[in-house]
Amino acid sequence: MAITAVSTVEMVRKKFPQAIVETVEFRGEQTIELKPEHLVAVCSYLHKNLQYTFLSTVTAVDWFERVPRYDVVYHLLSIPHRSELRLKVRVGERGVGANLSQSPSVPTVVGVWPTANWYEREVYDLFGITFVGHPDLRRILMPMDWTTHPLRKDYPLSGFDLPEPHWGGQVPYDTDPGVGSQTLRTPESRELNESRSKISHNQEPGTEKR
Repeated sequence: MAITAVSTVEMVRKKFPQAIVETVEFRGEQTIELKPEHLVAVCSYLHKNLQYTFLSTVTAVDWFERVPRYDVVYHLLSIPHRSELRLKVRVGERGVGANLSQSPSVPTVVGVWPTANWYEREVYDLFGITFVGHPDLRRILMPMDWTTHPLRKDYPLSGFDLPEPHWGGQVPYDTDPGVGSQTLRTPESRELNESRSKISHNQEPGTEKR
């Protein structure tokens, strides 16, 4: 029997009726929104029974004012059946007044698709969403001692206003400075000079002029 995205949605609906929040069809694409606690079971079924053996990406979206705040999104591909499917789970509190000491979390799917390892690390790094059971959950793009998450909607667009000298005007804090108030470059702050045509050796020691 040929497996399509549409037939996959129906099979998951019958197998895991308690797991599904909603299903969406948009421009020929199929999306299943799941309750987080059922994510691993559904993913294992898709992998073992329906041959969705390729996890193309894991990403997230910050809907700052929505409750739950985040979508964690999984794009799957069944190569034998040429079928693509999207899974979503929603996690997190409201952006304003949220408890910043508790990170939103979902179960890891590394046990289903080993390639989820680095994808989940990227989402953790940039959004602050933790993946319970991940074998090595640490930052992958930002410095290890960075305290905030740049793809959250409350991250200042122009970074933090910090004392010089610092590359690009951003360095890790020892404590979370809090985010939400955008900072702008001023005549007194570091000039935006990406080409490095003018160099201050006090600000950028060891930098050669291009």
